[in-house]
Amino acid sequence: MRTSRTYKLQLSGQGIDQFLACHCRVARLAKEFIPYGMTLYVAMSLLDASDPADIAAELESPVCNALGGSSNRFVGTTSHLVDLVEQVGARLADSGHCGRSIATWRLYNAGLSLLLSSEDGEVQAAYRRAARTIPVRRSR
Repeated sequence: MRTSRTYKLQLSGQGIDQFLACHCRVARLAKEFIPYGMTLYVAMSLLDASDPADIAAELESPVCNALGGSSNRFVGTTSHLVDLVEQVGARLADSGHCGRSIATWRLYNAGLSLLLSSEDGEVQAAYRRAARTIPVRRSR
């Protein structure tokens, strides 16, 4: 049974910069050295906790659109992220707020966009949820 896998992000130059800013923010708030995949999982955890109408609005936001681009970057994390992404996509489709199927990379970017604008407490709560799923090796 696979416990981890690689996920593809499609980012612009600005998107790469913002992903790294998100990564540093999550690591700083967690006071841990974390893998890049943890940042993506935290972003998707924030998205999962959001109302479908807010997710649809985030997908159409200028910030989210600016994150997307032709640079492919890969991060590894738990295979449980697939379930989380499918859950977000299904809730969004069932809500009727998006008339078409949303590309997975766009959901990732919406999560990153949301992470950029979230309060520290929200990010810390999302990190705690993620840390229950993803084993975090503590620094000494």
